[in-house]
Amino acid sequence: MKKLMVIALLLVFATGSAWAADWKFYGEARVSTFYTDAKNDPFSSSTAALGITTGSDTGNYEENLYGSARIGAKIQVSDELKAHLQYGTLGGNANIRILWAEWNFGAGALGVGQNYTPLIFPYSNQVYSIAPINKGDHDMSTFGMLYGSRKAMIQLKFGKFRIAAVEAKTLVALPVARTAAGDSQPTTEVKFPSIQAKYQYDFSKGHIAAAAGYQTFDVVSNGDHSVDSYVIGLGGRLDVGAAYFKGNIWGGQNVGNLADILVSGDTWSTAANAGSGNFDGLGWGLAQWNSTTNTITDNDAFAGLFVAGYEIRKGLYLEAGYGYVRTELDSSGAVDYDVHTFYLQSTIFLAPGVFITPEIGMVDMKEGDEPVMRYAGIKWQINF
Repeated sequence: MKKLMVIALLLVFATGSAWAADWKFYGEARVSTFYTDAKNDPFSSSTAALGITTGSDTGNYEENLYGSARIGAKIQVSDELKAHLQYGTLGGNANIRILWAEWNFGAGALGVGQNYTPLIFPYSNQVYSIAPINKGDHDMSTFGMLYGSRKAMIQLKFGKFRIAAVEAKTLVALPVARTAAGDSQPTTEVKFPSIQAKYQYDFSKGHIAAAAGYQTFDVVSNGDHSVDSYVIGLGGRLDVGAAYFKGNIWGGQNVGNLADILVSGDTWSTAANAGSGNFDGLGWGLAQWNSTTNTITDNDAFAGLFVAGYEIRKGLYLEAGYGYVRTELDSSGAVDYDVHTFYLQSTIFLAPGVFITPEIGMVDMKEGDEPVMRYAGIKWQINF
């Protein structure tokens, strides 16, 4: 008993300085209730795990706890030091979304941990969640919005400019025929982190922003084969009375190693297995590696979105959005793949922190027998 008391006292003293900080806890409970009508549903096929879509037409009611439902805390340790901790519910398990600390050294701020990378234009409020993946509000994050996800990084921030060294993502696409035969991701070597930067200029009615990123790594197989990725993008927001307009355009080469993009149902259904031996990867905007010829074929991409909204009255909003994505292998005779998506929604506040968002929309993967997903439903959210 005495030993337990001593241990308890030591823990109190050890954590005393941390708990002396100002902790502000918060949470967001989010549930989706959607009906999805799918033509050639990529999740209905027993062979989808091989990256080969032969899905049937389906109609499903889907009710899920969003993977982006969260609890967290914002911590003010001192005037110079602050932190942010956030856990999500992806896959029904607690997962770290944000673990971030930032030191203000006067001329700027140094941040360390996991957080949203500089490659982000958060302009869409699309709430539909692809049920089998269920990461949460989709926000057109693979269908037009520039979104570099949350990653480990070291960041310097000077006003509205930030630059970061971000953990590298080293994936390549594998030809479908070899994927089905069990080919796997090759051995890679990374010499440098991904370098990403963003600058935002604010004015009275909104802002404009520019973002860019670069990454390189080598596939090690009968020599070193360089895979270079880059992204360049522009975005902005304009407020006109009760109306607002937002949009971005961006593109680059082998962008899947820097930002989320998706143009093929073949890989939509295997998103959770990205990087495994049954992962095609072309639909994710990755360079293609051919282990037979020991060659890399770059993958060019272009994406954009436009969002318009209107505040009817306080607590009642309308919003519509359209997104477009295209990728094409940089080789003679290559066929481009593209996706169109749109949504229409209304956010209705029932009380402070309590709101619902009815939404209808569609994702059309265009080519041949690629999937077409039409959906309608409601997102339910209470912030606490």
